[in-house]
Amino acid sequence: MADVASSEPAAPPVPKARPGTGRPESKAAGIYLYSRTAASLLILVTLFLAARVYSTAGFGYVQAVLLIYETAISLGSLGLAEAVFYFVGRHPERASAIVRQTSGLLLAASVPVIGAVAIAGYVMSGSAFDLIPALPWLMLLVLFELPTQPVVNQLLAGGHAVAASVLFVGFAILRTAAALAPAVTGWSLDTVPIMMAIFGFGRVIAHVAVLRLYYPMPPGERWLVPRELRAMLAFALPAGFAATAGKLNPQIDKYVVNLVIGASAFAVYSAASWELPLITLIPFAIGAVMQVRYVRLFASGEKQELRRMWEQNVQKTILLVVPLATLAIVVADDLIYFVLSGKYPDAAAPFRIFTILLFHRIAAYGPMLQAIGKTRLLMVTSGLMVMTNLILTVPMTYLLGSNGAAIATVLSALPPWSVSLYFIGKAWGRGVRDALPWRFYLAVLALAAGVGVAIWFGVGSLHLDRGARLAVGSLAYLGLYAGLGRLVGLIQADDLAFLRRWLSFGLVK
Repeated sequence: MADVASSEPAAPPVPKARPGTGRPESKAAGIYLYSRTAASLLILVTLFLAARVYSTAGFGYVQAVLLIYETAISLGSLGLAEAVFYFVGRHPERASAIVRQTSGLLLAASVPVIGAVAIAGYVMSGSAFDLIPALPWLMLLVLFELPTQPVVNQLLAGGHAVAASVLFVGFAILRTAAALAPAVTGWSLDTVPIMMAIFGFGRVIAHVAVLRLYYPMPPGERWLVPRELRAMLAFALPAGFAATAGKLNPQIDKYVVNLVIGASAFAVYSAASWELPLITLIPFAIGAVMQVRYVRLFASGEKQELRRMWEQNVQKTILLVVPLATLAIVVADDLIYFVLSGKYPDAAAPFRIFTILLFHRIAAYGPMLQAIGKTRLLMVTSGLMVMTNLILTVPMTYLLGSNGAAIATVLSALPPWSVSLYFIGKAWGRGVRDALPWRFYLAVLALAAGVGVAIWFGVGSLHLDRGARLAVGSLAYLGLYAGLGRLVGLIQADDLAFLRRWLSFGLVK
């Protein structure tokens, strides 16, 4: 779980609509955003199926392998994959050189990252599972994946959103296949990192194909230009630091749980530490589509119009995120039991704690900070988040076990959130008090909580099996929330239209 202000994934550049087509500017962004939803769902499918088909020790092994892989990619990315958008857009005549420069820098970064993989594997290994044999394959995977990481962004930068989305989802499918291969084939779990490395080579093939097809080098042109390499690093590192910190933050507590409590607790904790992809994507999607308008309004001095547009978008996000997060907390016991086949009932408590983090995911803070010229502040908020987590996680895990680790992760979001809100609010008013539509937020929160309490006691008193109780509770909650929201005026007709467009893939039409 990471703070929105510092861990939002990069969005594709939003192209202008072609004259006369009437298509929205957000079409390319929408296609890619929905592909990210599909990829996130595949990650959850991997988690849920692995928890069902493997023993606790086997599930812990698979999650440990994936954790080390994610840590390696987070450390080595450096924001360079996202820098492709800026530099290709600014210097299209040097696009062929730029994409090769990016890969070259990432290849250099893979060398120290391989050392980090070795350390992480050694730290995570224990009596429950041995990760040492997996390390050579994970190192090979890093060599394959880091230099080829920009391949999707290269397609996006060239205006090939559909191909980029297909490739993005395809990589997610291969990762799922590698994690679940032993369950289907009967092979040893040791084949998981081997399959990941083999499938990782697919990224190399795709990368080479994209370079040859879309970015061939003109005869006589050089791509290894030290001055350009330094400029790319200088641009990418601030945002890259923020992105890396945002990705590492939800991994720190997992390492601590494994070291302090043990592999069994690590397996349960891994089963609990996930978010519903649609909820987390909502603010990111709105921020990605609206960022260009935010920039223009701030640059032209139209700060009150910027505030109006910001609050309008935040209110729509609040109406979706707050009730869905509340619902997840209310039905957590049945939800965890249903998706994990009853094998990890202890995961419900940390899952509830993690879900509290969603209540601050009501806006895309990063795009707004960038729009008002506070890009470097992302480094500050990211550093605060990781530092807070590091300070709190170990003692709280010793005191409260897995729940303490989850609480520390939630608390780590508060300092960067406060700083982000202060500077956003200062852009047009008095800081934190003007950063968000607080009265509206508290009203929706009160409605969602009240409905949640009613459903908790009402449906909880019914003698239903867990699956039926989950379905009845969810439908009753959503119906009651929507009805009361309309009755008291919190939900308007256009809000329901927005929800219908979202669920029917309206962003890509």
